[in-house]
Amino acid sequence: MVFPAKILYFCRFANLFHNEMTNQKVYTTSQALDRAKVYCSKAEHNQKEVLSKLREWGLNLEEAESVLCELISQNYVNEERYALLYSKSKFNQNGWGRIKIKHHLNQMGVSARNIQKGLEEIQEEDYEALCLKLATKKALSLKGENPLSIRQKTTAYLLSKGFEYEVINLALEKLKVKN
Repeated sequence: MVFPAKILYFCRFANLFHNEMTNQKVYTTSQALDRAKVYCSKAEHNQKEVLSKLREWGLNLEEAESVLCELISQNYVNEERYALLYSKSKFNQNGWGRIKIKHHLNQMGVSARNIQKGLEEIQEEDYEALCLKLATKKALSLKGENPLSIRQKTTAYLLSKGFEYEVINLALEKLKVKN
C-alpha cells in the first residue's frame, strides 16, 4: 500500500530532480511570491498562466495554489481585468470578432461571467464598423473575381476572424450598397 506522504515526497523529489537536470532554480514559496509579484506587475496574466509559471519555478501544486491565492487577494491577478484587457486588445489590434475572443478566453480557463464582461466592453457600432472595414479590405483584394466568389471568400475570412454570420451579412449588404 502506498501512503500519500510517500507520493508527495516522490513528487517533490521528481520535481527537484527535473529542475537539477534542466539547471532550473527551485524557489521557496516566499521567493516565488516575490518573483510572481514582479511577473504580474509587468503584464496582465490569467490564473492559468501564473499557476503554470509557479509550477515551472519548482513549486508543487499546493504551494503554487497558495501563492496564487495570495496574488489574487493582493489584486496582482484579476480574471475580470484580464478578460477586459484581452478582449479590447484582440479586438483593436488583431481585428478579432467576439466568437474568436470568447473561444481563446475559454481555452485560457477564464470564467464565462468574466468572458461576458470582457465582450460587453466592445461597442456594437465599433464592432460593425470593424467588420465592414475588414470586409471592404478583403473584397478589394479579390477584385477581378466574380461577385459570388468575392462574397464567399469574404464571408469565410470574416468567419475565421470570429465575427457572427448576421454581422457579416449586414456588412456585406452595406458593402453592396457602396459599390
